[in-house]
Amino acid sequence: MTSSASRRDFLNVSWQLSAGAVVAPVLSACGGGQSTPETFVEPLRIQSVNGVLDYTLRMAYADLQIDGKPVHLRTYNAMIPAPTLQLRAGEVLRLRVQNDLPSNPASTEPVTHLRYMNSANLHTHGLHVSPRMLAPGLYGDYVVDDPNSAVQPGTSRQHEYAIASDHPIGTSWYHPHLHGSTAIQVGSGMAGAILIMGDLDQVPEIAAARDRVMVFQAPVFDAQGRLESFSQVTSPTAEPPFLINGVRRPRLVLRPGEVQRWRLVNAGIANYLNLALDGHSLQLIALDSCPRRRPKAYPAEAETGLVLAPGNRADVLIQAGAPGRYQLRTKAYDMGFPSPLAADILAEVVVEGEPLNMRLPAGDLPVSSMLDPITDAELAAKGGLRRKVVLRSVFNDNGDPLTMAPAADVLDQPGSELSQWQYQTDGTFFSDTAFTVGTGNGLASTSPAMPQRFAPFQSHRATRQTVALDSVEEWTVYNMNAVQHPFHIHINPFQVVKVNGLPVEPYWADTIGLPRGGTAQVPTSVTFRTRFTDFTGLYVMHCHILAHEDMGMMQLVEVT
Repeated sequence: MTSSASRRDFLNVSWQLSAGAVVAPVLSACGGGQSTPETFVEPLRIQSVNGVLDYTLRMAYADLQIDGKPVHLRTYNAMIPAPTLQLRAGEVLRLRVQNDLPSNPASTEPVTHLRYMNSANLHTHGLHVSPRMLAPGLYGDYVVDDPNSAVQPGTSRQHEYAIASDHPIGTSWYHPHLHGSTAIQVGSGMAGAILIMGDLDQVPEIAAARDRVMVFQAPVFDAQGRLESFSQVTSPTAEPPFLINGVRRPRLVLRPGEVQRWRLVNAGIANYLNLALDGHSLQLIALDSCPRRRPKAYPAEAETGLVLAPGNRADVLIQAGAPGRYQLRTKAYDMGFPSPLAADILAEVVVEGEPLNMRLPAGDLPVSSMLDPITDAELAAKGGLRRKVVLRSVFNDNGDPLTMAPAADVLDQPGSELSQWQYQTDGTFFSDTAFTVGTGNGLASTSPAMPQRFAPFQSHRATRQTVALDSVEEWTVYNMNAVQHPFHIHINPFQVVKVNGLPVEPYWADTIGLPRGGTAQVPTSVTFRTRFTDFTGLYVMHCHILAHEDMGMMQLVEVT
C-alpha cells in the first residue's frame, strides 16, 4: 500500500480481536529539530493481553494500490503486509483462519495439486511449537494437509500455539503453506511478522531503541493487477523489486546518535536480499529469532552485506551517524541463475536534528538455553545419528520428457504418477522439470557419489525422515544444482557447523541458503546439528524458493 495506516484502519481492525491490544503506528518523525517527513509505514501491531493474543486472520481479495498500481490480490485482513503479532515467551497465541476467498476456480493447471489456489493452511515460521492437531477442531503448526483437507473457501480453522517460557526471543513470521498454493498466496502478499518478546528486549540499550518492523515483499501481479496462474511465480525474474511494508523506497528519519532496532523479514517468494546501509554498520543481534551472544557487524563497505534468503529474519541495531541522506540497499547478488540479482535501493534514511546520546550494547546478550551449543558429547549421548539429504532439480536440457535419460535414470517413476511430475504451464521453464528432495543414505562419506533415486513431495514414494523424540542429530544437506536453494525445516532450529565440509563458527538459524554451484558429481553442502525436543508429529522441510516447494522440493519429517 502506498499510504500510511490511517486512524480509520486502526479502528476497523479492533472488532476482530477477542484478546489483544492494537498499537497505533507512528506516522511521521517529529521533534528534536527534525523537519523531513517519513514515508515509512509501520505494520499494524497487535499485542497480547493478560497472557493471550487472540486474533482472526481473514483471507479475502482486496483492492489496493502497490507502487501506484491498482491490484486485486489475496490478503490477510485487506493489508499488505498483514498485522504484526506481538507476545511474550510463556504466553499463548490463538489464531483463527477464516477463508473468505471465492471457491477454487476451474483450473487449466496440468498438475492436480496446483488447482487449489484459494484453499489454505497456516505456518508460523520460526516458532518452536507443536505441529499436531491438538484436539478435534484445534490445530498447532499443522501444514501436512492435502488440498481437500485444507481450509476451504467458506470455512475456518482454529490454531493455538503455546509459546514456551524459554522460547528464543526475536522475530518470526506467518504465511500460508498448502502444498501447491504457497507461492501464489505468499506472492500475493499474505504474510506478517510475529514478535516473541523477553529478556533480550530488556537489555537497556535495546529497550531504549525504537523498535521497527520491516517486512520485505515483492507482490507479483500481471497488467490487470492479478495473480491467478502458477506460471506467474515460476520464473527467476518473476519477482518485482522489493517493497518495505507495502511501500516502494520509503523514507526513515533518525537523529544523529540515535539507535533503532530493525526487524527485517525476507517474505519474498524467491529472491535473496544482500543488505547494506551507506555509511553505517548493521549490528546483527538475532538471526531467525535466534539471538547471538555477541552482535555481528555488517559494515557498508564489505563486499557482501547481510544476506537474507527467502524466509530469513534478522534483528539488527543501527546507530545513526553524521547528518545526511543515506540509502538502504540490496547489493547485486549471485543466486546461481544465469543473471545475478540486480542491485537496488530499498529505502532512504535521513539523519537530521539534535543529536541523541545513545549506545549500542557492550556486553554479552541473553540467549535461551534452547540455543546452547551442541557438543560432540551431547550428540553422541543423544543418538548421534547422521543423515544426508539431497536437493535437486531434475530436467532434460534438450526438451526430452522425463521418461528419457538422463532424467529417467534418477527419478522414481511409478507409472501413473509421472504426469504429476512433468508438465508445461503457460510455456514456463517448468516444462519437463521435477523439483525433488532425495535421501542421502547411500552417500559414501569419502565419495561425491549421490543417491540415484529421487521423488517429489506429491509422490506416494516421497521420502519421510523418522526421528526419535529428544534425539540430537547431525544432518548434511547437499545441493546438486547451480542455484542457491534456501533450505528450511519447521519446528526446531538448527546449529550450522560446516559449509562445504569445512567447519564454520557455529550459529543458529532455521533457514539457510545452500551454497550455489552444486552439480550431481560435486555437490555443495551445509552441515547442521539439531535437537528434536518437546513435540512429536509430522512436519516438513523444503526449499524456500516457494515455486520449488510447490513443485515438490519438500520432504516429511516425523518425530515419534
